[in-house]
Amino acid sequence: MIKITNPADCCGCTACASICNHDAITMTPDALGFFYPEVDASKCTDCGLCEKVCSFNDNYDTSLNLTEPVAYGARQKNIDEVMRSRSGAVFAAISDYILDIGGIVYGAGYTDHFRVVHKRATTKEERDEFRGSKYVQSDMNTIFRQVKKDLKDGLTVLFSGTPCQTSGLNSYVGSKLRNNLVLIDLVCHGVPGPYLWRDYIAYLEKKEGASIVWVNFRDKEQFGWKAHKETFKFNMGGAK
Repeated sequence: MIKITNPADCCGCTACASICNHDAITMTPDALGFFYPEVDASKCTDCGLCEKVCSFNDNYDTSLNLTEPVAYGARQKNIDEVMRSRSGAVFAAISDYILDIGGIVYGAGYTDHFRVVHKRATTKEERDEFRGSKYVQSDMNTIFRQVKKDLKDGLTVLFSGTPCQTSGLNSYVGSKLRNNLVLIDLVCHGVPGPYLWRDYIAYLEKKEGASIVWVNFRDKEQFGWKAHKETFKFNMGGAK
């Protein structure tokens, strides 16, 4: 039975909850909105799968790791694609290929009022929501199980997320299904709590007296490549 006593020993990836056949684990938010596993002891059979799949344990499978990283630099040739993305639009290029061959793309999008969640895309129009940085921990919900189902159905899957999310998914999927799974992670500095983001949106809307209708966490068009400044559009028009 998985039990988190130190918050630093969990990233909220949902691998443990996803692998539990008895649905004994619920991902529960803390005071800042970070998700942690909570076990219902009445459903738990002590099978140990949740502990085994955790990428924070000492037995995490690193058999597919390279002995040394192989580094490449890349940027899309199409400047319009670059400007629509936060860096060089490499994710867009790779996901275009995956979709062109009939694959599935998973990435971070929005639900409700700009709550960050992971979603599934089968078209480039759906995928476009995943463009751009979103500096908040995303809610994975049942995404890991959806990815595994797609892989079992013989589909090629691209998953984009933070390094801890990709490592959790890699462990959950298992070696037999990894051949058709493409993982893209990012250089991560850590993620703020979802409730901080929720409260900040509420603060801005109260301050401006209008609802936010569009968000850009890293506005390249207004501030260039180096600045990390958020842009918000309100329903009264204009941007802040």
